[in-house]
Amino acid sequence: MNRSVSQTARILGVDGQQVKALAWTYRDYLCEQSNPGKGRARTFTDSDVLALMYIYDRSEDGEPEDEIRAGLDREDHYDNDRYRDLLYANTPILQAPPEDLDETWRHGILLAGAGVDGPLALARNYRESANLLLETALKSGEPRDWGFPVLFGFRHTLELYLKIIGEISDHTHSLSECVLSVERRHGVRIPSPAREWIVELDKIDPTGTAFRYADDDAVRALRNEEFWLDFVQFKAAMALVFEMLDRAILKAVADGRIHGLGLA
Repeated sequence: MNRSVSQTARILGVDGQQVKALAWTYRDYLCEQSNPGKGRARTFTDSDVLALMYIYDRSEDGEPEDEIRAGLDREDHYDNDRYRDLLYANTPILQAPPEDLDETWRHGILLAGAGVDGPLALARNYRESANLLLETALKSGEPRDWGFPVLFGFRHTLELYLKIIGEISDHTHSLSECVLSVERRHGVRIPSPAREWIVELDKIDPTGTAFRYADDDAVRALRNEEFWLDFVQFKAAMALVFEMLDRAILKAVADGRIHGLGLA
C-alpha cells in the first residue's frame, strides 16, 4: 500500500523531516513518488518503507553511506523479519488496490463488489480449499487436530453445490432439506451411495453448526454418538459426490433447467 510521510514517520519512529531527508539521500532506491517534486503528494510503497527502515537503522548505528547502499543493492532490507513484522503491524487488512496490480501478483486477492465469479466458482473454491486442508491433515500425522475444520469445509461445499443444482433460496443449512429440494426440482432421486453419504453428514450436523462451534448446542447431534471417520475414504467419497454434482449443474445449465450462474 502507499503511505504518507506522517504514516511512514510513525512506523520508523522519527519525524517527517527525517523521512524526507532520508528519502532524498537514497532516492535512487525508492519509487518516484517518494520524491515527486513541488506541489505533489509524497507517498511511499511497502518496498520504500522497508528500505527506509534499513537505512534509518544503519544510519543510527553509524554505518557509512556506501555500506548502506551496498546493503540496499543486496536487498538486505527484504530479508529482515523484524522490518516486515513492523510493516505488517502498521498495515490495514483491507487496502486500496495498488496501482501496479496485475496478474503477476500471486500473494493476495482482489476483493471487488462483484465478489467471486458466480455460485459455481464459489463452490469449486471451497471444494479446492477443503481438499487441500484434508491433504494437510493426512500429512500431519495428527488428523484429529484438523477434524472439524476439514468437515466444515466439505459440508459447506456440499451445501453450496446442492443449493445451486436445486436453485434453493430458502435460508436453510440442512443438507437433507437441500437433497429433497433438489429431487423435487428435477424429479429424480439423487443416486446411491451419494445420497446416503450426504444424509449421513446431515445427521451429525443438521444445522450446519457442529463443525463450526464448540458449544453444547452446536454439537448436540454428536453428543451421544461415536463414529470412526476414515479421511482417505471420506476424500474419495466426497470426490465422487462433488464430481457428480458439478457435472449435473453444467448439464442443467446447458439444458436450460437452471439459470443465473453466469456460465457461457
